Amino acid sequence: MACISVRIPLDFSARTLRSEAMERTLVEKHLRVCLKVDPGFETATIAPSEPLLAQASFLLMRDPVFDLPGCLLSELELSGLNKGDRGELVGMTLCLMARDAAAKRLDSPVVPVLDFIQELLNPSADVLHAKPVRVRTPEEADKTLEDTFRGSKIYFNHFIKFRDPRIINQKYLLRLIARGAAGLCADFQYGIDIVIPFLCWDSLLQQENVSAFFLQIKNNQDFQANPCEWVFDLMNPYHIQFFDKSEARPVPIIRMVFALASTTPAVVVLQHPERTQPPRDAAYQATFLADKYTSFDIWCAMASHKTFLPIKNDFIFNEILLRSRVFPDIYNLKESEGLQNVTRSMHPGTDVHPAHWRFFE
Repeated sequence: MACISVRIPLDFSARTLRSEAMERTLVEKHLRVCLKVDPGFETATIAPSEPLLAQASFLLMRDPVFDLPGCLLSELELSGLNKGDRGELVGMTLCLMARDAAAKRLDSPVVPVLDFIQELLNPSADVLHAKPVRVRTPEEADKTLEDTFRGSKIYFNHFIKFRDPRIINQKYLLRLIARGAAGLCADFQYGIDIVIPFLCWDSLLQQENVSAFFLQIKNNQDFQANPCEWVFDLMNPYHIQFFDKSEARPVPIIRMVFALASTTPAVVVLQHPERTQPPRDAAYQATFLADKYTSFDIWCAMASHKTFLPIKNDFIFNEILLRSRVFPDIYNLKESEGLQNVTRSMHPGTDVHPAHWRFFE
C-alpha cells in the first residue's frame, strides 16, 4: 500500500476502522499529509507529489516478485479505498507499468515517447506508422507518428490528483515534468481523465516544447472496438486550455481513449478523412473543429493482453474494473434469476430491466 500510494493518488472514501488506521499509519510514516482534523478526529489526507519516494517505490517494484496489479486488487477488495468511477486506476497502472518497463530496459528515468508507446500498446507498429487525424500544416500531415515524435522525451514516475482544471496548461505541466509527475484530472474535468506531459522536439525544458498524452478512460460497455470520434473532439487542447488562445505554433499532441469494458480487443488509429469536394466559403464550422492543431488519435479497446502490453493476466485487470463497475454485476452475481430480480426490485426505477419496475404496475 505504501509503494502504490506514492505513485498512484489513492483516496480513502469509507470511514472504517481499517481505513482510518491505515491513513494514520501512512501519515505517521510521512507517506501522506494530513490537511485537516475535524473535532471528531475525522481526517482529510492527501498523497502529495514526492519524486524521491516515487523513485524508491519504482526501484522496489522492479523486483519481479512485486505484482502491481495484483497488489492493487488486494487493496481494493478491502473497504476504505475509492475505486474510481471510470477505470482511472487501471489507466494509470497501465501507463506506469509501460513507463517502468521502458525505463528498466533503457536503464534511464528519461524515456523516448516512442519506447513508451511500444511498451504500452500491443501491437504498436501500426501506431508508429500512422499519420495524424488532425493537421495544422501540410508538412505535419505527411509525417508519421514515429517521425513526428522521434526526438520526444517523457519523464514521470508517479501520478498526482489535480484539484483545478486550469492546471492542464503548458506553463504548469512544464513544472510537473521537472518533478517527474503526470496527472489524474480534477473531478468533473471536461473531456479528459489523465494527462501525461512530455517534451516534444528535444530535451529542452521550456513551455513551447511541452506536449502531452491526453487520455479518456471508459469503463462502460457502450464503448466497444469501433471508435467514437466525438470522444476525441472533447479533448480539444484549446478548450481544455492546454494551449493559450494566443499560441501561434502549437506542438503536436497524442489523444487516446481506453475503452476498457469492450468485449473485443483492438488498437485503432483514426485516419485523416479524405476531402471529397472543396469546402464552401460560407460553410458553418463548429468551434471545436476550427482550431488548428496536429493530433494523433488512438482508440484502445478492452483491458486485454491483446491490446495492452503490460497486461499479463486479463482476469486481474477485469476484477479491478469490476470494483468501479458495481452495476449491473451486483445483481447478476446472485445465485438465481429469482434472487437477482428480488435484488433489482429493492432498487426501483433505476434500470430498464422489468424487475426494477415491478412495484410501479
